[in-house]
Amino acid sequence: MVIKKIHSMYGHGQIHFLQTLIDRVPSPIFYKDIHGYYLGCNKAFEDYHGIEREKLIGKNDAEIAKNHEKAFLYKTIDSDLLRYPGTRKYETSIKHPNGSERSVIIEEAAFTDMAGNVAGIVGVINDITEMKSAEKERIRVSKLESLGVLAGGIAHDFNNILAMILGNITLAKIYGGVNTEKLQHLLESAEQAVIRAKELTRQLLTFSKGGTPVKRIMPIQELLKSATAFTLAGTDIKSEFDISPDLPAVEIDENQISQVIGNIVLNAQQAMPHGGTVNIRAENIVFGNTGGSFEKGHYIKISISDQGIGIPEEYLDMVFDPYFTTKEQSGLGLSICYSIIQKHQGHIGVESTLGIGTTFVIYLPVVQIQQRTGLQTKKTIVMNGNGKILVMDDEETIRDIVGDILQYLGYTVDFARNGEEAINLYSSKPYDAVILDLTIPGGMGGKEAIRHLLDIDPAVKAIVSSGYSNDPIMSDYTKYGFKGVIVKPYTIHEISNVLRNVIS
Repeated sequence: MVIKKIHSMYGHGQIHFLQTLIDRVPSPIFYKDIHGYYLGCNKAFEDYHGIEREKLIGKNDAEIAKNHEKAFLYKTIDSDLLRYPGTRKYETSIKHPNGSERSVIIEEAAFTDMAGNVAGIVGVINDITEMKSAEKERIRVSKLESLGVLAGGIAHDFNNILAMILGNITLAKIYGGVNTEKLQHLLESAEQAVIRAKELTRQLLTFSKGGTPVKRIMPIQELLKSATAFTLAGTDIKSEFDISPDLPAVEIDENQISQVIGNIVLNAQQAMPHGGTVNIRAENIVFGNTGGSFEKGHYIKISISDQGIGIPEEYLDMVFDPYFTTKEQSGLGLSICYSIIQKHQGHIGVESTLGIGTTFVIYLPVVQIQQRTGLQTKKTIVMNGNGKILVMDDEETIRDIVGDILQYLGYTVDFARNGEEAINLYSSKPYDAVILDLTIPGGMGGKEAIRHLLDIDPAVKAIVSSGYSNDPIMSDYTKYGFKGVIVKPYTIHEISNVLRNVIS
């Protein structure tokens, strides 16, 4: 019946010629009538699908594909093409007779009969499986190479930091009983090296899956100045500030936002090899119902401008892409900035003119007025205290060190190795505060322990502690019942202030 229909449309001789012609084409070709029934195909289509032409003709996709979802997809695209004749191109997958799944691009067009009426659809299948595999491998190799560069830089930084710590400890042992002033200086230097190592791991976590900010409400004015000054120290680049005096507070991870400012200022410095000025401007801005990517609300707009060489227009859309760089470094700086700002529910963009300079613009949401009453300020003084503290940590060395620090501050300390021990101790005698390690390998960690402690004492003053700052509990600790948070490793200033705030 279908064969007769084809012959009536085009004639036997013409059909034979066309069939011979398309059989010479190496790509699979098919054609259907307006109802979706196959009128024919070429030899490559037979081989690709493992079906003879005679068995294909007169059947539809539901009978051939034996996959309802695929049949529905083909029917939907074909119906649209017949309704609005032209061409269609789409990517899908096809199950090969050998059982493998092949990635293909199908290109289709409507064809007409001798009278000019739409009579059906002709299509070509292009197998792109190998091409996609090669592209995936190319991307994988590229990322591995970039990660290799990054890992080399990290290893170099860590080795330098460890060398500082080891050297200072060695010298401290030498001068320990001789020069107490020298000893104090060496130990402070070792402490600063550890803080640098801590910040390096935070940078890595920021770009890894998660990197959740550990936020606090704070003003941003001093952060902008200190991050800029630190980055430009020892260079011939000047900085100028235009900061609105009435900037409200923002809820941010101080270290992460400092990293963003530092990375952008560093880019500005590198764009001005012969010197120049970096201009930092901060102002209030309110967005209404824009309908764009900005949610309605109050933001702080931070603009960082240089007088450098500028960025070519074709690169502007790529500057925040991972591994994109025009320099010799690994190219993660701006992609980390983008990741951080996204996790702060903010926005970051860039404008540039070749030969004139570049401006990066950051928008950070302002905390609501009612939240600002809890404005926190960073304290660098040691806050002594008193009371009973329970420390839960599976590492004996950490328990000993934290215990010594807390006793020095004036607290009485008990220890637990896991959640079960902490619960038993708290049940027998309540504590003024509890410091819970979030993760205990092979035992009950802080997340589970706090639930039991809240059952015992709904007013328990628990502080969650972890070296893995991108756990969601660390950024939203109050949701889980904790009253405070502290990221390992921490200084005596940090733990003393957290305890004072929680207990008071």
